[in-house]
Amino acid sequence: MYGGMDSTGGPLARQATQPAMNVKILAGDGVCTPKVAGLAGDASKNIICSIAGMPLEKMAEGKAFESRYVARFNKRIEVYAPFTYDAVYIIVDAMKRAGSIEPANILAAMPFTAYAGVIGLTQFDSHGDLRQTTISLYEYVDGKQKLLDVLKM
Repeated sequence: MYGGMDSTGGPLARQATQPAMNVKILAGDGVCTPKVAGLAGDASKNIICSIAGMPLEKMAEGKAFESRYVARFNKRIEVYAPFTYDAVYIIVDAMKRAGSIEPANILAAMPFTAYAGVIGLTQFDSHGDLRQTTISLYEYVDGKQKLLDVLKM
């Protein structure tokens, strides 16, 4: 398991093939980028990486969000943009339900969140943890990132 970024993860994958080890490298979201394939070369086929959450194309409102984003900013969205977008509205929703802008009151309202947004339904348990979580796993085929699996927890 490699916990670094694409700029070092790509060369690591390439170096791992040199002693003919041909091993898989499991990595997190710092490596799980379009750039890593260019940095790893043919060794990108040995990378399996994860990104927290559902892939954009599988999100409830993912395609519509992407269209609005690209139209407004004239560039592709960053990987966590839908999550950040929903997070802002979840906090605003909690402020409205709390009838307050005081942090303690907002925090007290958060466990009662049931927000349907771009990423789908967001709810928290009494400890503040997400009730529905997913991790998306990717592989690289012919230098292109490809969804391997979505794990729901």
